[in-house]
Amino acid sequence: MAAGAALFLMWGGKMQKWRPPDEDLPGTAQSVVLLICGVGMVLQWYFAAPQAIAIFLASVFALALACVISFLRYSGLLGSYIYIRKVATSKKSTRDIRILGGRVLLPEAEEKRRKHSIDVQSLLEGAAYNPDLLWSREARQWVKQRVLLFFILTLVLGTSALTGASFATQVLLTKKAAASVIETPDAPVSK
Repeated sequence: MAAGAALFLMWGGKMQKWRPPDEDLPGTAQSVVLLICGVGMVLQWYFAAPQAIAIFLASVFALALACVISFLRYSGLLGSYIYIRKVATSKKSTRDIRILGGRVLLPEAEEKRRKHSIDVQSLLEGAAYNPDLLWSREARQWVKQRVLLFFILTLVLGTSALTGASFATQVLLTKKAAASVIETPDAPVSK
């Protein structure tokens, strides 16, 4: 239940600061994460047993460590490639929308950046926030794929570590396999 709640909170909670920009997080990516996490939860539940607890605990630690490493890489990608696009919401106000830039600037954009000694954000503003004037689609797709990959890995590894820890705790406290709750002797009697 804890792993299910954590998964819901990750997708339903406030994670706006570290999730990819909405245009770069398709519904398919969310579905893939939920599918992988669901399958992982069932497999962990099935294999969590007293005779395998040492291996199970080691895998939980490895999953948690891999989650941290994946998150650091993901955070680094966002820090390097997120830019702000200002969108008019009325005559007097704008709203900031985060977008992903590309791996390398187009040659003409790089030339303008050097000529005017400005940063990439200022260059984007000067291009009327049109990313196609600064990066090729391939350069933006390269960044998008890596951001999505590390976002998915972070969520899947974190959820798997949490799920594994909860099943390991259940096994350690009950001295029974986690799946034993559905075996006939332990099942509730229905009349």
